[in-house]
Amino acid sequence: MENRPIILIVDDTPENFQVLGDILENEGYDLRIATSGPQALATAQSFPPDLILLDILMPGMDGYEVCQQLKANPDLRIIPVIFISALGLAEQKIQAFREGAVDYITKPFQTDEVVARVRTHIELSRLEELKRQIAER
Repeated sequence: MENRPIILIVDDTPENFQVLGDILENEGYDLRIATSGPQALATAQSFPPDLILLDILMPGMDGYEVCQQLKANPDLRIIPVIFISALGLAEQKIQAFREGAVDYITKPFQTDEVVARVRTHIELSRLEELKRQIAER
């Protein structure tokens, strides 16, 4: 049996991670929750997820800084990060991609969009991992 992908949801608003959690659990994903940037970094280091859904606006350490630290860590940089935010301006999206995000989802969440984007990036990540393994052989 194939392992269920693990998704780390990072958001300081309980309603947001509850909505995302319900959507993703129904799709068969295992979830981890972090409510702050430092907690997200510690969780990702201890239990590396297959994908991270990362809010931008959080007190203390914002999502951009969390992404910078993830991408600076050789053990975590390959984990795909999808930003989730109520900020829909082009500048915020561009900064998210500059920080290393693979995608960007705007709140309020659309179930089909969340599922499609998460599934796509999990599959792409697995294909990249297979390519790395083949190259090593």
